[in-house]
Amino acid sequence: MAKTTKRGASHHDNDAPAHFVPLAVIIDEYDGVLGQYISATGAGDVVVTMPVTVDVAREGKQKFFVAVAVTTAFEGPEALSDEVERTAPKDHRPVFAWVPANLFGRDDFGIFIDEVPIGEVLKNSLVNEVIEQAAIEATVVALGK
Repeated sequence: MAKTTKRGASHHDNDAPAHFVPLAVIIDEYDGVLGQYISATGAGDVVVTMPVTVDVAREGKQKFFVAVAVTTAFEGPEALSDEVERTAPKDHRPVFAWVPANLFGRDDFGIFIDEVPIGEVLKNSLVNEVIEQAAIEATVVALGK
């Protein structure tokens, strides 16, 4: 939960749950910049979600629920990955990625993507779409400063 200081600026409460927010909200209400959402809400941990239907070669139309978690207070992705699995819309295959922003600039920083048997190109493309549309890279750099 965000707390407000005497000057009115918000800061993140490490005990607060992660915010789950649709990519469409980030695009429509925050100019496609996750950092603006974080500033406006005081969220420290956010999972950007995108349900999508993709026409996969030789497979036909498939539904995916892409979720990219950007965190500063999580030791690992398991709890968020489990929640994405639990809350994915019916008939959508979850695709989960974790970006531990608190590790940015360190050797152990990276984007971790759950194993999903859909092919690396498709999986990486789906995750990259969310990263690009929500300006996650710029947000992580800003959080790391």
